Amino acid sequence: MLTRQHRRFVTATILLLLATSTVPVSAAGEARRGEPLYQRYCTGCHGIDGRGGGKNFMPHVGALTRKDYIEHLGDDYLTFVISEGGEAAGKSSYMPAWKSVLSEQDVADVVAYVRSLSLQ
Repeated sequence: MLTRQHRRFVTATILLLLATSTVPVSAAGEARRGEPLYQRYCTGCHGIDGRGGGKNFMPHVGALTRKDYIEHLGDDYLTFVISEGGEAAGKSSYMPAWKSVLSEQDVADVVAYVRSLSLQ
């Protein structure tokens, strides 16, 4: 059985590999298709415009629009976080895994929309 320290090491290694991978995990997404999915599933915590402060669940969630934040995260890492949930990525366990709700294409579309938020 893995100790907590070993699990963290394995998780960190997987995240590092995902973040530095040049092979896309899923199909290219389209922001226009991702917007309604983001509005339905993500605004409660991340806010309507991605700046955090959603009023439904976790108002202290940070902004997805921060300069030099999203740009440094690979699509495969964002896909992993959305699909597997925050806890799997070493983030908040309040972020659910959406893989049973959203298809791979849906997740790719949400990633594309999240990326578009930092451009607005």
